[in-house]
Formats: sequence, C-alpha cells, structure tokens
Amino acid sequence: MDLLASDGVAPRLIRVHQIDPLAWAPLLAASEAEGWHMLRRLMDEWRSGANRYEQPGESLWAWFDARGLVIAVGGLNVEPPPGRPGTGRMRRFYVHPDWRAHGLAHRLVNAVLASAQGHFSRLHVNCESAGSAAFWTRCGFAPVDLQSEPVERPARYTHVRLLPRYQAA
Repeated sequence: MDLLASDGVAPRLIRVHQIDPLAWAPLLAASEAEGWHMLRRLMDEWRSGANRYEQPGESLWAWFDARGLVIAVGGLNVEPPPGRPGTGRMRRFYVHPDWRAHGLAHRLVNAVLASAQGHFSRLHVNCESAGSAAFWTRCGFAPVDLQSEPVERPARYTHVRLLPRYQAA
C-alpha cells in the first residue's frame, strides 16, 4: 500500500481519547487473523473502563488513514503493583500488515517515548516473537538479562529501556 492514500492525504498520528469500534474493526480483524489478541484485550478493557490510558504518564496513540480507519496503535501504561515505582509498560503495539515497512511503528514508538518523558525512568516491553524483539532492540530497548533480573517479576517483560530521571526545576 502506498504511504499516501489515493486522495494524497498522509496518515495522521493522534493521541486516542475515544474509540470508535467501526474505525478500529479492520485493524482488530487483521491482528486476530495473525493470531494476536492484544487488540481484542485493548478493546475489551477500554469498553469496560478497566484501562483507558488515563493515569499520569499513560497514553494511547493511533495512526489513522485518510478514511479515518486505524492502521496502527501503541500505548503506555503505568506498571501495575507491585511493579517498580517510575516504571511504564509499552503495550498493544500493532501495525496493519498493509502498512508495515513505512516507518509508522518507529514514529509511533517515538511519540509514546516523548509522552513518557518526565513520568517514567524505566520502560518495559514484552516481546512474543523474534521479529518483535529485533524491532524493540532497534528502538533502544535492551533484552532483559535473566541473571540480573528476578525471575519472579511482578509483570512479564523481555526488554527494558531506561529514561533520564525527571528533575523539577
């Protein structure tokens, strides 16, 4: 698929504050066709109010195409208790197969990282495939050394990235 839609309008990256299920339906269908269920969980948690990415430092971002359909998504949550203070969890990242290899995922990660500044000193991500692990490593996340990280972690994660500590002026 071309980076620009047929009408010449480039995709838009927007912070999500509401979810229109019709706009998300093609992305959800594509993820489930590939065997990934994280977007179904995102939708279910949003609908129930269990997770709306509203805690301090949290955010959910999506790329929309010219027709207003979601073509990629990714978010950041506070690591749940008893996680380390100042830790966020990068989650629910997915790009529609027709839109891969256009740089949307990297730009999405950069938007989420920018929103994390000043809120978190450490970010975790859980990679469930070798391709995912390679992507997150290219984004500056280091594989977790199981020798130095406790095996009984409060949340499952495979990669970590440290951020500069926020210092109030």
